[in-house]
Amino acid sequence: MAQATVESPKASTADHFHRWRIEEPNGPVSRGICKVCGTEKQFKNWLQDGDFITNEEHRVANAA
Repeated sequence: MAQATVESPKASTADHFHRWRIEEPNGPVSRGICKVCGTEKQFKNWLQDGDFITNEEHRVANAA
């Protein structure tokens, strides 16, 4: 007897917050895959000095 397999539809990106599964660090970036929809994204494995903002810069940005 043949068995049918049913795959649940993938959620669209508008339906959820991504739940990233990120590969182990190995080089400058690691690949992440959303556990819900399968979307892929590259994540940096380090932060540059320019990636940080001061508290004052944060206050100014939020005041605008």
